[in-house]
Amino acid sequence: MANKRILLVNKYYAPSTGGIETAVKQYAHWYQDNDHDVTVLCCANSRSLRSHLEYIDGIRVLRAASMGNLWSVPLSFAFFWHFLRLARHADITHINLQFPSASLALLLTHWLMRGKTVVSYHCDVYRQRYLKRLTYLFDRFAVRKADLAITGSPALREHSEVLRNIDREIPAVPYTINLPYVEDCLTQAPTQTLPEHFLQDGYCVFFGRLVSYKGTEPLEAAFRLLMQRGEHINLAVFGIGPEEQRFWKLAEEFPQHVHFINAFVSDIDKYHLIHNARMFLFPSVYYSEAFGIAQLDAMACGKPIVNCRLQTGVNWVAPEDEAAVTVQPGEADKLAEAILALHNDPARLATLGQGGQQRCRTVFSEETVRIRFLELIRQL
Repeated sequence: MANKRILLVNKYYAPSTGGIETAVKQYAHWYQDNDHDVTVLCCANSRSLRSHLEYIDGIRVLRAASMGNLWSVPLSFAFFWHFLRLARHADITHINLQFPSASLALLLTHWLMRGKTVVSYHCDVYRQRYLKRLTYLFDRFAVRKADLAITGSPALREHSEVLRNIDREIPAVPYTINLPYVEDCLTQAPTQTLPEHFLQDGYCVFFGRLVSYKGTEPLEAAFRLLMQRGEHINLAVFGIGPEEQRFWKLAEEFPQHVHFINAFVSDIDKYHLIHNARMFLFPSVYYSEAFGIAQLDAMACGKPIVNCRLQTGVNWVAPEDEAAVTVQPGEADKLAEAILALHNDPARLATLGQGGQQRCRTVFSEETVRIRFLELIRQL
């Protein structure tokens, strides 16, 4: 395929962190590695009166001026102007949803666009219970209108409120993990340290954005149940977010068993913290958790997962009895029982860890998915 002008659109871009931001950064580099001219259009991470152009890893990134966020959605009139200006001349406009401004911009300007359109549908919305009745109309239009629509997993295609009733081909292009990079991180010395008895006795690890849909409340309740029973189980948590106070409180009440790092740590530290753990806890309770890219981190390190039964890609990524123990979402007692049972079963810890690592290598390696993605783009 000859060199193309690519407009890649998302709500935010690196150094912002998150599963979708990780995927969009990969898309940008895959396009760039194939000698395409890539421009990323996103919004400023915080209130900004002026749009700002910068280069990250040689990729042009335009951050549109923003008045701030409303229900996690950037309020940016400048975004629509930049979308119209850039999409008119792009050979491929690739938008990533959820981002209502992007699907609305496509609805308003598609008749002016001469190139092809690609839509990556990553997840349904979580907070906007009423607003989504309107924004989903834009999203469905974008998915139907696109020359190529892709999503992260077959499960999301089947159960998504937006996708399930759309009659068209929507292939799955999952998130990926760079296994050689993980191995390289594990050869380097970490800067974060855990209490010595954590390493001797074993511990569970939970990390990411500390928000309610990640299951922070049932996780806190489950751990309190384990402490009330006098179980010797340790918990390491790292991340930031509105729910972080729960883990400060746990660490204050149970200092011998809870270690809280209130930060997004480096990749080197992240993979050491996962690699040295017994298991990874992923108790997300809401279907906006469409994939669970953090599960790939755990699987790459050969660690079993305790996750919840959601009608999304979470259980496709880490299937029950192959890579994970799965419980009903929001049930703290069941979560506590699953953690304790797995903690006390070394054979199952090893079996699920090995199963997840093998699945990671065969299904989610970056090279495998990159080839699949570029072939779909080439067919445009």
